[in-house]
Amino acid sequence: MIAFMFPTHALGADIEAELRHATNAFYHVYLEVHPTGVPHSRARVKFFPVISRTLEQLLEHAEAAERHYAKVTKRQVPPLVEGDIFTSLFEGAQAYVLERCERGTAATTCTVTLRHGPPGEKTTVTWADKVYLVRHNGRWLVDDIEFGGNWQFMHKGHLRDLLRRIIRDGNNELPK
Repeated sequence: MIAFMFPTHALGADIEAELRHATNAFYHVYLEVHPTGVPHSRARVKFFPVISRTLEQLLEHAEAAERHYAKVTKRQVPPLVEGDIFTSLFEGAQAYVLERCERGTAATTCTVTLRHGPPGEKTTVTWADKVYLVRHNGRWLVDDIEFGGNWQFMHKGHLRDLLRRIIRDGNNELPK
């Protein structure tokens, strides 16, 4: 079950509606595709209408770096990144609630509470990640995600930084 809640503060109604729409569109694709690792081109293309060109290019280059890394390591080692790259949790999210959107001077963000596991169960994990949006050609697009989970084995920082590390590490691996 996916629920949405939107506070009525600070943002104009039109901008708030646009941000809600953009964030909802991204998570709709995410929940449909639910990629593990860097999404391959067939899965990645589904994200194109909802992500920025910068994020699209980073995903493309990260996939190429993973391919290079697999080739030079003769697939004898795991990929550079496994699990879900779009959320803090390795297993990813199964549902989300959009908490609030803020348009600041430095960034436009939406905070999203994500959930993995059945509601109310002991094994259910919830956390909040922050989605960064940019405006391009009159539309808001997801440009980055800040991972907000607080457990030991999770992505830290931002999605764009994670992708840059994959690109750097995958392309720096030399044939053995």
